[in-house]
Amino acid sequence: MSGSLAILGRRQEVLPFLATGAIVCIVEKGEAEKKIYELVNQGVRVIFFAEDFTEELKDVLRQYQTQAFPCLIPFATGAAKKRIAIERLRGIIKKAVGADIFLEEK
Repeated sequence: MSGSLAILGRRQEVLPFLATGAIVCIVEKGEAEKKIYELVNQGVRVIFFAEDFTEELKDVLRQYQTQAFPCLIPFATGAAKKRIAIERLRGIIKKAVGADIFLEEK
């Protein structure tokens, strides 16, 4: 499974990703951290997770923030306008390319 891609979130958030061939993991509150560690131990290198789990995963994100892999990326669910996923992705891209390439909303 090394080098694969996983999607983690609630049923309604992740089922559309079944068609992509990614590993789809359905979790509820309190289960995300354990599942992330399982995926990392299986060799999954890129894991997208629903932004609602960002607070629950803050220790995991801090643990891997200086490592290239696993790459942990939140995705917006549309459930709330938190912009956590967008702001985190913005910071990652800014760090990688050295410039803010997102357009500001007005």
